[in-house]
Amino acid sequence: MERRLSSQKADKRSVGIGVNGEVAVPDGLDRELLEMARHGKLAGIRRTRLDLVQDWLDKGYSAEKTCKRLSAYNHSVILAVLEAHAEEYPWLRECTFMEFGSGGRGEQVIGSDQDNGLLMRVSPEADELDDVMQSIVIALDGAGLSLCEGGVMVSNEEWRGDFDTWLERLTKWLSNPAEKGSWQSGLILDFKAVFGAPRDVLLLRQRLWEYVRTKPIAVSLLIRELTDYRLPLTFFGAFITEKQGSWQGFLNIKNSVLAHLTNSARILALKYNLAPSNTCDRIRIMAEAGHISATHGEQLLAAWEYLQRKRLEIGLACDREGILPHNYVNPTMLESEERVRLKKAVQAVEKLVRLVQAGTGL
Repeated sequence: MERRLSSQKADKRSVGIGVNGEVAVPDGLDRELLEMARHGKLAGIRRTRLDLVQDWLDKGYSAEKTCKRLSAYNHSVILAVLEAHAEEYPWLRECTFMEFGSGGRGEQVIGSDQDNGLLMRVSPEADELDDVMQSIVIALDGAGLSLCEGGVMVSNEEWRGDFDTWLERLTKWLSNPAEKGSWQSGLILDFKAVFGAPRDVLLLRQRLWEYVRTKPIAVSLLIRELTDYRLPLTFFGAFITEKQGSWQGFLNIKNSVLAHLTNSARILALKYNLAPSNTCDRIRIMAEAGHISATHGEQLLAAWEYLQRKRLEIGLACDREGILPHNYVNPTMLESEERVRLKKAVQAVEKLVRLVQAGTGL
């Protein structure tokens, strides 16, 4: 059934992230985006996303600015979908829709999937709750925010609940390695409210960070996940690529490099109790405060910029070829200057990883 957005003024508690990072209510959404959502033109929303990214890069925007704008656009899409559902199911306005991971940090690229949860203050009928959550994630998928293969979505009962349920669940995952996958610690530490009252989400994040900072076992698990990674350079400076499969000879720049930068910056943000959730903002504050050297900070920002721009370019190229976005590059196919940039990025991240491994005493 086609859903239409309410023409009434949005609930003041519903929040989104504007282009410059400011909080914005749904009635401030782009008119064209709202029109697409009203008429169920989800393919149009997907196409607009790609056109916007291409336009921003053509204008010379940095990868950082482009990713923040793209994340803001995705948040606007989420707001439109949630507003449409809330018109038919008013109890949604008593809930807060949360974005985890790259969405929570404002670092999304083309192909970023859904990582979301629902903080609930009401208890709707179980079957209706399941149906509405399934409808939401399917609508978002149609609008270009693909389904999460790991099931981190509101359609999964494990990713919704009241405040106490969420706090107990997240602290349990962080303190017991048998209760979580290795990917969950980083993902669940970066989250924000997109639709609904943000107060409880801010409190939940504060409580969770306090828990991690005061529990050695939680910190040790975060560091263990980091040390389990192998950075993709040999002792002699050669790239370590996939040894078999369809990506043989390729390097996954997200899992092999960028994830280490993101996770290391998060651990240091925990150590020094730094507020920002965005990785670049974390790096800048750490450098300004002297927690890392100014030179190393510049190297890390350059690494982040190169890796994310590459992911954006890959996403646009994949669209032109009609294939799904990926994060793989073949180092042998890169120009010599670009191979140097990639190697410098890996070396800067490796230095940060070693810093965390050697000196994180929370």
